[in-house]
Amino acid sequence: MNALKLLKKDHSAVKSLFAKFDRTGKTSYDKKAELFGQVRRELQLHSKVEEEIFYPILKARNGDGRRLVTEALREHREVDELLLQIARLKVSNDNFDEKMETLIENVEHHIEEEEGEIFQFVEENCFEEELENVGVELEKRKKTLEQQMAA
Repeated sequence: MNALKLLKKDHSAVKSLFAKFDRTGKTSYDKKAELFGQVRRELQLHSKVEEEIFYPILKARNGDGRRLVTEALREHREVDELLLQIARLKVSNDNFDEKMETLIENVEHHIEEEEGEIFQFVEENCFEEELENVGVELEKRKKTLEQQMAA
């Protein structure tokens, strides 16, 4: 699968989890905890494969690749910090929902930038065959990481 399509698929999965979280009742603590766990797992997997495989390709390109990756990595660190903060909270804590809203806003902003500026840069600077090969690498690495997380 084309790398960009694969990453968009991940983005859609996370957005779907966010929508489920938004529809969850304020005191549905078990459901919120379950959804947070799924969101955290998806974001960690996605970020890891991007950082290991996708972003190095951007950095290797002339032009804006390095700047785009630097910004994306900064956003990843912010998301990682929010995930850590949320994980330390009890779901019944009022700050839990507030932190989740901040997480949702940050991730949606990152997705918008990535699918806009970054994906456009990649489309302009990479061949289709290369994107297919990178997609295969992303899928393989993600499966390996999923197996490691499950163990």
